[in-house]
Amino acid sequence: MTDELDGYRAIVTGAGRGIGRSVALRLAEAGADVAVVDIDLESGKSIPGEADEPTTEAIIALGRRSLGIQADLTDETAAARVVATVEDAWGGFDIVANIAGGAITPYPRSNASTIPLEDIRHLLDVNLMSSVAMCQAAIPVLRRSEHPAIVNTTSLSAAVVYPGGFLSGYAMSKIALGYYTRALAEEVGPEGIRVNAVAPGYTMTGRVRANSVDTGLAEKAQDVALRRLGEPEDIADGVLFLASTRSSYITGHTLAIDGQTRVK
Repeated sequence: MTDELDGYRAIVTGAGRGIGRSVALRLAEAGADVAVVDIDLESGKSIPGEADEPTTEAIIALGRRSLGIQADLTDETAAARVVATVEDAWGGFDIVANIAGGAITPYPRSNASTIPLEDIRHLLDVNLMSSVAMCQAAIPVLRRSEHPAIVNTTSLSAAVVYPGGFLSGYAMSKIALGYYTRALAEEVGPEGIRVNAVAPGYTMTGRVRANSVDTGLAEKAQDVALRRLGEPEDIADGVLFLASTRSSYITGHTLAIDGQTRVK
């Protein structure tokens, strides 16, 4: 544990399990109080390989304050409620890490020529619109922070084309979020608010492992220069860097955390 984020207050979405949980714990280990936001705060219990202990309890065990806020961020009113809840409890916040999202529609029908339009709309809501709503709701509060930072989550998928055109809708949503990150950074940079993103590669969350029969991602280590797949903690380290003053002169940047992955 360190104290580089001592006194900071953070919101982490998608923090019930997987990468979001690891990000929340990493920020808490660095000294931050962390509000945990998820559509299901105990979602890890239903997925093999994920922790049963709620993220809020794990943060409190580290000696930090935590709030648990159950919210479906595809609901346009949810982001404002999350921000208001944290502001009422803690007087404000300094970091927003938008981790919620994923390739949650069926992989076999995700190729570009046949992906249902409803899948694309759902992926845009989950991966793009939820993060945009959180950013917009958070900016007025972040203007009062001494070290304000937003970290969004794009993906390796935003930089490559998968064989057969699969994951097309997911990739589109992440490409759009990458552009939004740069546009927002340009707008609020003069106010000292930094906006960056991480782009995970193949990362072995419990959900990814469970879906690997369809996607084959669990067998992709040989396509990675470092010859291993990512772990949620690898992504959390990148978020900590972009959220802290270690990256005080970095904004509008997307940090690839993919072990240098080649898609083939």
